[in-house]
Amino acid sequence: MKILARVLAVSALSSISISAFAEPNTNSVPVAAFSETVETNTYTSVLPVVANDPILSKLDLSAQQQAEVAKISQQFGIQRPLLDNEQKQTLANLRYSRDNLVLDRNFDDDKARKIIAQEQKFWKKQKNNMADFELTNLKREHAIYQILSPSQQQQFLRLRQQLNDMRRK
Repeated sequence: MKILARVLAVSALSSISISAFAEPNTNSVPVAAFSETVETNTYTSVLPVVANDPILSKLDLSAQQQAEVAKISQQFGIQRPLLDNEQKQTLANLRYSRDNLVLDRNFDDDKARKIIAQEQKFWKKQKNNMADFELTNLKREHAIYQILSPSQQQQFLRLRQQLNDMRRK
């Protein structure tokens, strides 16, 4: 058994490349490697059914109001903007470029500025997409609020305030 263990150890060590023990090449530029798992789902619906909505589920909506909420939700059809595969790959490439910039023997100001500009442009576009989403969501909430009775509107405001208070904690 000891001989088998020694043979395995020697064979494992001999499989390591001799270049790993050689003097490092000062002309080579280190390169960062990355591995990304990309999801195929690009959007997640944020239109919960009335039963799953933390506020609407407590308002005791009539069947007609529930139908109107469903119609409003379908009309606005909003979806939270998530990163699609291309955007995820763009971010991965930017991280890869940053890593290579850090690992490079000499720092390149121009490359760094280009990478930062690309990142800022990317995130500005994402902020605009999120602002559009928020605007559409507010329009949806407004339309739903308009179909509520006055007592339901008061309850809606109270429940919304409670939810906001809980989120702040």
